[in-house]
Amino acid sequence: MATKSYPKWLLDCKEDITKSKEWNAFLHELHDAIQQQLTESHVQYFTDLSEAEKELFMERATKAIEGGSVFAALSRKVSSMTDQHLNEDVAKQLMDDFPLSTKSDLVIDSAEEGALSLLRRWPEMKAKLHVCFNQPLPEAIRQLAWRLYLNNPKLRKEYIDILNRDPRAAISPDDLEISQKCEQLLASESTFADIQGSVGAFYAMKAVLSYHHARQKTHKRLQDTDHFLAVPFVQVASNTLSRREPASGRLVAQLVEEFLTYMESRPGFMVDSGSQEHADEVKGFIDKVSKHLQKLYPEVGKTIAKNCLPSKEKIVATEKGSQVLLMEGLTELVRPLIRTMFVGYLKMDALLYVWDQYVIGLDAAGFATEWLSVVTATLLGLMADKLKEAKSSTSMANALIKECPRLTVAQLQYEVKKHHYKELYPMLTRNQKAAMPVLDPTQAEHPPWRHWYNDLVPPYTKPQDRRKAREEREAERERLLQQQRDAEQAKKGHGGEGEEDEDEFMRAAAAERTRVEQERIQLEEQLFEERRQRMDGERQAQDEIERLKMEMEALKRQQKPKSPAPSMYSIGSYMSRVLLPPPPTPASHVSSLPVIHEVSPRTPSRQLTPAGHGEKAVIDFLTKVKRSMNRIAHGEGDEGQELDEETEGYIRQNVDDLKRAQMEVFGHRLNAGEFEHMNPQKQQESSDKMMKLIQKWREDRRARELGGASVGVPLWLGAQELGVWELGMPL
Repeated sequence: MATKSYPKWLLDCKEDITKSKEWNAFLHELHDAIQQQLTESHVQYFTDLSEAEKELFMERATKAIEGGSVFAALSRKVSSMTDQHLNEDVAKQLMDDFPLSTKSDLVIDSAEEGALSLLRRWPEMKAKLHVCFNQPLPEAIRQLAWRLYLNNPKLRKEYIDILNRDPRAAISPDDLEISQKCEQLLASESTFADIQGSVGAFYAMKAVLSYHHARQKTHKRLQDTDHFLAVPFVQVASNTLSRREPASGRLVAQLVEEFLTYMESRPGFMVDSGSQEHADEVKGFIDKVSKHLQKLYPEVGKTIAKNCLPSKEKIVATEKGSQVLLMEGLTELVRPLIRTMFVGYLKMDALLYVWDQYVIGLDAAGFATEWLSVVTATLLGLMADKLKEAKSSTSMANALIKECPRLTVAQLQYEVKKHHYKELYPMLTRNQKAAMPVLDPTQAEHPPWRHWYNDLVPPYTKPQDRRKAREEREAERERLLQQQRDAEQAKKGHGGEGEEDEDEFMRAAAAERTRVEQERIQLEEQLFEERRQRMDGERQAQDEIERLKMEMEALKRQQKPKSPAPSMYSIGSYMSRVLLPPPPTPASHVSSLPVIHEVSPRTPSRQLTPAGHGEKAVIDFLTKVKRSMNRIAHGEGDEGQELDEETEGYIRQNVDDLKRAQMEVFGHRLNAGEFEHMNPQKQQESSDKMMKLIQKWREDRRARELGGASVGVPLWLGAQELGVWELGMPL
């Protein structure tokens, strides 16, 4: 079952790579590097190592041979084989399935499917998503990426345990107020147009926020910013939410896990409760934004500094300095923007693009703060013209609310690529490029352990700072130990295993349903193609028979036997050339018939004439063609009888469906001519209703028959064609 989650082209690619000489050479060199480590570590067998030690030895060995020619050859082989199998798979789809998508779309879809299968198998490879920086993630990859980066099984288990123990404890005392706020927000906010009117989105958002508020155990009402911050998570899961039914418990638990993990990992300047607790972080963030503005958009900085004070205080503004004014104006302007992380300010596609970069950078230290400062400065820079028209800080804030939804993803991408890509992308890949200990100096690009001497000397710190850092390290160590103990307890229990088994069962069931559906569609397509080929062959054979008949008639007219003595026909033909022809009579048509030389039956000829040979060969060929086409079209023996019985059964079933549809739509059976007396519009509407009912019944029957070997329904005798034939309805 595990291999079914991978696309076929990826499995074929893996098989060809593992059979290549480049792979064998790589394994041989990797084995030598590991053996060298074992020798230097005085370890006799690789199996004597623990799992962590095995992983470390493998990483060191891989790093040791990474710069060599064998590794480069394997990389080229993997690249070429991946390209080959991916293009072959797309070419096969174009030839067999006749898709509506272009080749580029099919290549992207197949590559996306392969990437998703690898990420599900090895979640620790999520760091590879850093190559997608400054690009909006595809919908399927976005769902998986957010799930991997915002993963916290402890929060999910806590929520599920509360639901199992006391469902009321997962509901806030202010649940009614939260529901009303969610409904009002989804209905009034123009940037949430994609999920407006969705029952599943509303119930999922309400359930997440209600549990979030109940978990806080406070008498204060839930903050408005929390309502805004829940919207992106609901939007990402919108394709799995029903627009008419509430969300399932499993999906709500996943949203709770992602939302709470995000809320707990937010930087302090985003929390910004207004107290002095996060004042330093807010000041540092505003300082980063101001530096970007002064460097790239100086006019925007001047406009903000000019509008930050009331008109009466403009006179004394120069005493504080432009930098102080800029910091005060930015703080007032940016605070509501960053607390909601641009939710409500940007259109949904642009908003998700910003959130995608934030999520894939959660494992890179300092990236989140730098990215949000860049987006904030870029947004203000793109709004420069609108901000210049404002006369006060309030009008600037209103201009942002009104004009920011007009920004596009392409505008943000262009500014990031032009001004910030060179600084931001290395922050994401810094951990990946960090040097690892290398044991083989001949394979390394630099002497081993050299990076130890490149570290910066730590600055001098005060005793109280060192004591505080030591206490933080001890607290972190205690937290990790507690987390390890919780993980061990979870392994001993059956809750986690049951959930994993259930997830595996659901995935297996979904894969099985997909396989059965694909087999059904494939069988129907094969049946349709077989019948089409059979009809084409029969039509071609009939045309060939007609053509051969005409050729036989022409041969009979042209071939006339020669007689040694002049006959009456030859004399008559000679006289007809000399004398004028008499008026045409019915008897005169006899001369136009071919003259056939009859042979006496008493003296049969042992050998056929050349004309007889040709005629006999043609007749034999036509007889064989006719017999073959009858066998192909109608079958033989039990097969032909079974085909007739199946066809007759489908005809009776379609007639019964048509009668049943008449009763459902009109309430009675139609009389002769009753349908023709209806107006054309009513005829069309009635026909559509009946065809939908008939099609639904047919699909239900097909679904029930999937358990056994399906023989396929004759596509040339469907419910629509039968309905049109009996009622005279227009298609």
